[in-house]
Amino acid sequence: MKKIRFAVLGCGGFWNTVCGIYAQHPRAEFTAFCDNAEGKAAAAAGHFKKLTGRDVRIYASYEEMIKKASYDAVIICSDPDSQVDYAVSEMDRGVHVMTSVPAAWTIDQCFRLVEAVEKNGVKYQLAEQTRYWHFISLWRRMAERGELGKIYYAEAEYLHYEPEWDWFRNKKTGARLVTGDPKYHTDPDYEPSWRYRTFADPIWYLPHSLSPLLSITGGRIDRVSCVGTRKDSYYTKGFKARDLECALMYNTDDVIFSLRAGFVCPHGMKRDTGAHWYQVKGTGKCVEWARTSLEDDCAKSYSPAEGWVKHPEWGCRDPEAAEEFARAEHGGADYYPMYYFMDALLGDKQPPLDVYKAVETAAPAILARESAERGGELLRVPDFREKRA
Repeated sequence: MKKIRFAVLGCGGFWNTVCGIYAQHPRAEFTAFCDNAEGKAAAAAGHFKKLTGRDVRIYASYEEMIKKASYDAVIICSDPDSQVDYAVSEMDRGVHVMTSVPAAWTIDQCFRLVEAVEKNGVKYQLAEQTRYWHFISLWRRMAERGELGKIYYAEAEYLHYEPEWDWFRNKKTGARLVTGDPKYHTDPDYEPSWRYRTFADPIWYLPHSLSPLLSITGGRIDRVSCVGTRKDSYYTKGFKARDLECALMYNTDDVIFSLRAGFVCPHGMKRDTGAHWYQVKGTGKCVEWARTSLEDDCAKSYSPAEGWVKHPEWGCRDPEAAEEFARAEHGGADYYPMYYFMDALLGDKQPPLDVYKAVETAAPAILARESAERGGELLRVPDFREKRA
């Protein structure tokens, strides 16, 4: 059987979470791990061998890897604000690319991703997994069958409270420092981590909310307005981060979206989905996920004919999924990006979360952050299926 040779660029937390399950694909062969942080690629290779029994070559720089390694596709797990440069470079070399969330950091990067795919004819996929949760798939099928009627409202929140985050990174080793102490702002050995740069405006990290909702509603976000608390956290004293941002969005299918994101203010987790919550309202039926992790809380639906109905059978894991899906983290969702990326590569077809859909989850968040900086100004989102002006 033909195998796809993979390289991995960026061997931090995300990759170590998914490497074991990604490696289960029988037609994936991992040939290279690369990370410029001291010892990180070697540690990831050791972890990989422990899980799979297989060796993989390691590289301390991207330049070294592209000179010496041979691969057909690359999984990029580097810092979000750097991964587009790597992705475009790889696609220009004819390599297929999968990147982690968010797909892009700026509107220009969104266009660059699209242009690289169109120019080079390679496959690109975003490794966003929440759209594959079982209950999201059920809602998507309900929408396709017309059970929801005309969808007019979609809502989500990502309120991921942690007492302390890895706000800083050691410049030499790349090791991330979990702390709530602001003194590291002035420590010459440390710099803000990608998480600090992203979470300073939490609305930036919105693809896990937009991706599943847009998969249900269809269309793309056309207009965005957003407001946030001050850029000086009330909870994590001394950190220049907004505690909460709230965005209103409007899509091309006449659906209103209400989206919230925050990472520091105390907020309890939901059943199975952790920090994520979703709701979709239609003229035929409304559906929503559990708001808490309390034992008697579960997904619900409402319709004029049935009233409120509890659905404990709606879960994150598909009870009929194959074993490799059931073993995956994030409620069984982590294997789906690898499965669909491999399906696209082996079958020469577009993955379900292709470059257009990927930037359509990133651009609204980018502009929501800009809107918050402008006090809630309404901004238009470009159509990336058209040439940039």
